[in-house]
Amino acid sequence: MAKHAQFWCVVFIVLGAASLCWCIYRDLHIEKQYPGDLRNRVVGARMQLDGLSPYFHHWKPAEGFRYYDWDNYSPTLKVSNATATPFFHQLLYPLANLSQRTISRIWMVLEYLVLATMTLLAWRMTKTRKQKYAAWFTGLFFLHTYAWLTNVEMGQLYIFIPFFALIFYNALIRKANLLNACIAGASAMALVLVRPNTMLLLLPFVLLVAKFSLRYKLVFGIAAFVCLAVAFGSRSSRFYWSDYLEAMKEQVKLHQELGPAVQQNLPVPLFENFEGWNRTRMEIANKFPFYKHSGEHGNMFVLLNSALHVKTPVWVLSALCASFIVLLCWLYFKKYKPVSFEPFSIALLGSCLYMTSDLFSPVHRFLYNGAFWIFPLLLVASCYSASVSKLSVAGIVAGMLLNSLPVGLFPMQHSLGEYVMFAAFLHILLFSKPDINPEKKQSSLRI
Repeated sequence: MAKHAQFWCVVFIVLGAASLCWCIYRDLHIEKQYPGDLRNRVVGARMQLDGLSPYFHHWKPAEGFRYYDWDNYSPTLKVSNATATPFFHQLLYPLANLSQRTISRIWMVLEYLVLATMTLLAWRMTKTRKQKYAAWFTGLFFLHTYAWLTNVEMGQLYIFIPFFALIFYNALIRKANLLNACIAGASAMALVLVRPNTMLLLLPFVLLVAKFSLRYKLVFGIAAFVCLAVAFGSRSSRFYWSDYLEAMKEQVKLHQELGPAVQQNLPVPLFENFEGWNRTRMEIANKFPFYKHSGEHGNMFVLLNSALHVKTPVWVLSALCASFIVLLCWLYFKKYKPVSFEPFSIALLGSCLYMTSDLFSPVHRFLYNGAFWIFPLLLVASCYSASVSKLSVAGIVAGMLLNSLPVGLFPMQHSLGEYVMFAAFLHILLFSKPDINPEKKQSSLRI
């Protein structure tokens, strides 16, 4: 029996190592194509370092390459293509003054380190051999999904959202000492400051407040406040946030074709070389045969507009989103209140609430938004047991496969994969046994 287990362990390691090597090889080629979205983050960080707001900025020749971004090319829009929060730009300050080519390479390394760290944290939460295999398998499988691939392709930030979420969750369920309270508070606030609608992810954790001591909650609050002070402490930072809010309103108008503000902008030329990038080499890299770009938009309004042949008003999207969130919370309370509110089910509920807001967003979402799924995927993998039905597992695997297939079998298949995973998580949350992941007793949460 032991030899049989060792054999499969060796097989898993060999196949996993081969898969990882292939993914690194593939992603190195994809990165050479130029991760375009990373550029507006870098420009945003540089402008804030220089005391300027990036949200309504358009390039002028006198600025040289420091603020140059050939993707910010609209001749008529007032709003720019900067959509990251001012806090995320602050996180980029240490890298911002390096060349774009150097930052791009560092960024891909950071993406891999973030995924490896999340997988390791999930592995540390496991208790059985099956759970350990499930955690490693999930991390490796995720490298093949378009949720991951499009993050690499565009140099996107979305992989950092589940990273902060998992750090928060891991700190919350571990021994309730002051260090973990500090980590939990800082990561929770960082999560909201990077992606404000993640408040929906954190909101259900209010149900656990009574389980922690006053000292724990004070340290948690102080750590969160320090992050908040970093984000809003100066007059210039508050101005950036004000501009960010105005820009997001303009983005909604733009994506919903509601007449965004216009102005006359200078044309943005395409230079052959800038900050280590060469357009000829990029064109050669784009001929890489083992990756096919997918520009799907998985929003509910895209699906509704296509199915009903009408334009869905923003207020209808908001009403549908709010109704689904209320219904989901009601079903959760109905099931778990007679038993207990545990971190696992709360985290799964928060994940579903956050992704509901994301799917109902009036701004076009891309496949890289799906990077958040790695949080509930690792969560379920790390505490996999007989309580998780085979139907739910089949749904998760099917969803990941649909999101991974490079061959287009039918329209919107990658987005459909996300919806199948969403349904599987809802099935686990609402139909699995409440004791899926027994946590420490309440007394262990006190310090």
